[in-house]
Amino acid sequence: MTQLTTRLRGGALTASGLALALALTACGNSSDEAETAGETTTVETDYGTVEVPTEPERIVALEFGNEAVVEAGITPVGVIDPNPSLYTPEQLSILEEAAVVQEMSLELNIEAIASAEPDLIIGGVREQSHDAYEDHYEDLSQIAPTVFFDFEGAGPEMRDMNLKLAEVIGSAEDAEAERDRYQERLVELGETYADQLRDNTFAVVFGVESEFAVINTNAWGAYVLDELGAQAVSVTEEAEGDFAAWQSYENIDKLDEADVVFYETDVSHEPDPFTADLLDQSLWQSLPAAENDQVHPMRYSASRTWAQANDVLDQIEEVLQGL
Repeated sequence: MTQLTTRLRGGALTASGLALALALTACGNSSDEAETAGETTTVETDYGTVEVPTEPERIVALEFGNEAVVEAGITPVGVIDPNPSLYTPEQLSILEEAAVVQEMSLELNIEAIASAEPDLIIGGVREQSHDAYEDHYEDLSQIAPTVFFDFEGAGPEMRDMNLKLAEVIGSAEDAEAERDRYQERLVELGETYADQLRDNTFAVVFGVESEFAVINTNAWGAYVLDELGAQAVSVTEEAEGDFAAWQSYENIDKLDEADVVFYETDVSHEPDPFTADLLDQSLWQSLPAAENDQVHPMRYSASRTWAQANDVLDQIEEVLQGL
């Protein structure tokens, strides 16, 4: 059978293609709709008003949707291909039970989505991708109610977007509790470790090919440190409004002023090959932070949920305790 696969940056699926995709589920949907529709609730999204089931049973999670379902303990019927570096073995086992309906490249498989017979499709969308998703929104909505929330930024914006998804799938209480816990702990840790945060300078980095990035205070783990009141290395000023200051290996010594350096890792605290190469550089190993055993892994730096942000706070607190 022809795969009706389309890239987000392409045009909408043709009418004949969508008809074929929807036909795949025609038999499964031929029973009395009144018995299966159930109660619905109205959700305001960045793509219009949507009536969604109050207790969805067959969820397809597209881009940025996987975290919402696994943290809610829901097994989806379709997912964006899960990157193993982002999930615990337990979470990955849940996601691997579902059909892959979107590639990591963001390529959508409309036929696979229809075949999964979802009663709800969810996802998060960066604002610059809005038009690309909007091109497919009508096609997806003909398969099942589709809820997309846009977001922009590398601080709390993605976490707030995921909280909205949690509300739609019925797990708002747990997600809101994680957000409230984060906000409470932010104050608590800021007060408890005020001296350590004031008297030390911090950096968060990751490697790319023959270069490295120093995360700006407007993004990811560096944003969390900034919220705590930590002092950032001055090289972050070179990022200006960008999320990172990009440096060649010869500029590793710009981190000399850092008392503590965090490097980004996967969920198991392992760096990717580029970051591992950065850590292996002789200039890196001569950094004061390295010589003082103050180079630490940081998972979930780009926290997609408030639960992950709390994990980052746990990691930071462990380091602060030793300063």
